[in-house]
Amino acid sequence: MTGDAQRHAIPRRLDDPERWLFWTVDEAAVLMGPALLGLAANSFVPGLVAGVGGWLLLRRAKRGGGANVARFALYWFLPDFVLRLKATPPSHLRRFAG
Repeated sequence: MTGDAQRHAIPRRLDDPERWLFWTVDEAAVLMGPALLGLAANSFVPGLVAGVGGWLLLRRAKRGGGANVARFALYWFLPDFVLRLKATPPSHLRRFAG
């Protein structure tokens, strides 16, 4: 390789999500969040079990509908003032007069 090619690395897959160690960022947050809270509360093992359970549930949910399935669920199950989406109608409207 020439000197210029060694300095400038081109990623092979641009659409891959950002990773932290072995997990995507959202998976790492779901896994490590309860474990760290359990560590702070002197109950690390239940926190770790809760984190692994949450991670497994998130993986199952992402497998079914892609990485945006959590955002879609938030849209449908939370009130419209929580997400404040301007380009989409509120989720409680089922019929539109046109």
